[in-house]
Amino acid sequence: MKAQKYPLLTSPITLGRTTFRNRMFSAPMGATDITADCSPGPRTQGFYELRSKGGAAAVTVSELVVHPDTDASHMLHLNLEVVGNLAAHTFVADGIRRHGAVPSIEFSHSGQYAGTYMADKNKKASLCQWGPSDGVRPDGKPVRGLSKEQIADIVKAYGETATLAKRAGYEMIMIHAGHGWLLNQFLSPFFNHRTDEYGGRFENRYRFAVEIVQAIKEACGKDFPVSLRYSVLSKTKGFRRGALPEEEYEEAGRDMEESERAVKYLQDAGYDMLNCDNGTYDAWYWAHPPIYMPENCNLADVEHIRSFCDIPVVCAGRMDPAIAAKAIEEGKLDGAGFARQFLADTEWVTKLMEEREEDIRPCILCHNGCFNMCHYKGVPNDQDLMDSLHLARCA
Repeated sequence: MKAQKYPLLTSPITLGRTTFRNRMFSAPMGATDITADCSPGPRTQGFYELRSKGGAAAVTVSELVVHPDTDASHMLHLNLEVVGNLAAHTFVADGIRRHGAVPSIEFSHSGQYAGTYMADKNKKASLCQWGPSDGVRPDGKPVRGLSKEQIADIVKAYGETATLAKRAGYEMIMIHAGHGWLLNQFLSPFFNHRTDEYGGRFENRYRFAVEIVQAIKEACGKDFPVSLRYSVLSKTKGFRRGALPEEEYEEAGRDMEESERAVKYLQDAGYDMLNCDNGTYDAWYWAHPPIYMPENCNLADVEHIRSFCDIPVVCAGRMDPAIAAKAIEEGKLDGAGFARQFLADTEWVTKLMEEREEDIRPCILCHNGCFNMCHYKGVPNDQDLMDSLHLARCA
């Protein structure tokens, strides 16, 4: 490959014993077919393998539920009690590794934004969601604050699930602590009103995230890389009230002063990489910017916090590879995350490295194909490729 136009963007980067072949990371994207027992099906396996075949540095499998009390039948699980579950994940990890990318998996717990949670060991449906503190969601559903015993149980589940992920063949774990999910709820004083050691001052609000990475490192070893999906700024004025670009507003969630302190604190806790953007589910368009958002809309904020830590920082959010390359060359960034562009053209990284940019099918940022799961007849899509890939491997 030529790879001369963007020499640093296309150069390797190493975390501990793990080397990534370039700086273009396939960000977490939802699986396409999850079986009734919450295992990845053959199309899901092909979906992630195609990102590796297309040239990504790492491919992250999206949102694995880590806690057994989560009622999320539409999401992936890792469970030894389910026959074939571990083998299915091994098939996914092997498919990613086969083409040169690092297989990664994202651990998730959505907290009070979950659809339904289980209330007790008898698996009776709960009428509330679990979060950092007692309260009420914007839709009127009650939220029950997690007890310290429940927090300890969730931390334990992260460590145990990490052991299974490593056993399945994943070589990196991404912890979802952004966008308003459970860890983000604990980090933010907007959601976290606790008065015990998990609430109030900075160190208490970050304690949950620290205990999780410590549990994973203890289970998998200090050299096993753990990245954190991290929102630099919440860009949130309140429930369902997101801030617009260049708008003057009072931040209800994480501001830059806290983020400057937090990135070093999270690094010292054991996280090896930060995968950054902005926003929450109340300011969703920062995390998944549509066409009306500015290009590279999160980059300036991510570049700013990069100077406050020593671990690699990756930025996502409508990233232009040329701009990302320039930021890396200037030492302001270490890599860039892409998701929808891999949906538009699974081979775009290879084409970029071969200096065939005119052949790349661009993402038009419409959100129709990815969020609404639309399928357009007559237009080449991943499904044809995934089916062919799966049949070829099984032949």
